[in-house]
Amino acid sequence: MSSKTIERTLEGAGLKVNPRDFGDSAFDDHKIAFVARYCEGKDVLDIGCVQHDPQSYKSRFWLHKAIAKVAKSVIGLDLHEEGVKVLQAQGFNVIAADAESFELERTFDVIVAGDIIEHLGNLNGFLMSCRSHLRPQGRLLVATPNPWYWRNIVKAALSAEVSNNPEHVCWVCPRTLRQLVRRHGMDVGAIEFCSRFWRDRLMPLPRGWKHTSYNAEVFLKD
Repeated sequence: MSSKTIERTLEGAGLKVNPRDFGDSAFDDHKIAFVARYCEGKDVLDIGCVQHDPQSYKSRFWLHKAIAKVAKSVIGLDLHEEGVKVLQAQGFNVIAADAESFELERTFDVIVAGDIIEHLGNLNGFLMSCRSHLRPQGRLLVATPNPWYWRNIVKAALSAEVSNNPEHVCWVCPRTLRQLVRRHGMDVGAIEFCSRFWRDRLMPLPRGWKHTSYNAEVFLKD
């Protein structure tokens, strides 16, 4: 897609975004490509849209911007009040709220939780809130670090503790994610392991070891 087409799309959405910050290569990113497939033409809630840094919106890999490009509508939600104010000033439809307990009085086709669950202390509250905001055929998309990434395995072999982001409070592998969501009447569908780094993609290791993170589709059970 040309920069002119991107610029027209962004202007049509009423967003004050420099299209030069949003190269086509962003949709080659595994996480963005995974999320975009589900969000196209849908009503979307994006949880954790600030991505920790109020200036993240300038990156071509900022997930919320990619969602805004393909979705029918999108609302961003984040606890980071300063970051929310920055994004609102840029024209994005975002609100300050707690991912562990929120009530928006509406439902969505897709809820995106990109690199957020590992930060939460109350996963049950998070899933209860998500379930109440999902339409019957809706999807919750989860992206989270892969606990079995080969570097983590090496660190675990060399030390009693595996160093990680100090804001992370848990590891969630595909198996424990499935067991967790089943307690809330949901289940896990598609799972894709991914890494932004070619050094990891080219490693001669099983996919569950060589990739830094994974994306998962969560759906409501009948």
